[in-house]
Amino acid sequence: MRTAVAITILLIVTAPAAAAQTGHRDARSCLVEVLHSEELPIGPLFHHTIKTTLLVTAPGKPPFETTEVKVIPWQMPPPRRGQRVRVGCDRALLISRFF
Repeated sequence: MRTAVAITILLIVTAPAAAAQTGHRDARSCLVEVLHSEELPIGPLFHHTIKTTLLVTAPGKPPFETTEVKVIPWQMPPPRRGQRVRVGCDRALLISRFF
C-alpha cells in the first residue's frame, strides 16, 4: 500500500518536469516529410536500396530538400510519401529516423 502511494506521488511530481522537457525539445526539432521514395534495383542479398527525397523544415530557417540513398533490410518497410516525423535537427538523426 505504501509503495503504491509512493509511486503515485513520484509520478505526479515527475510528470510536469517531463512535459516541460518535451516542449523544450520540440522547439529545437525539425519536421521531416517524405516527398518521394523509390526502391533501386541494386543492393546486397536480402536488402533493399532506397532513394528518398525529404523536405526538412527547421524552426527559424527556410525548408530545404535533401536526397538520401540507404540500404535497408528487406523486413523493414520503406519510407512512404507523406510520412512525417519530428526529430532533432542533427543530420545523423534526420537520416536515421526513416531508415
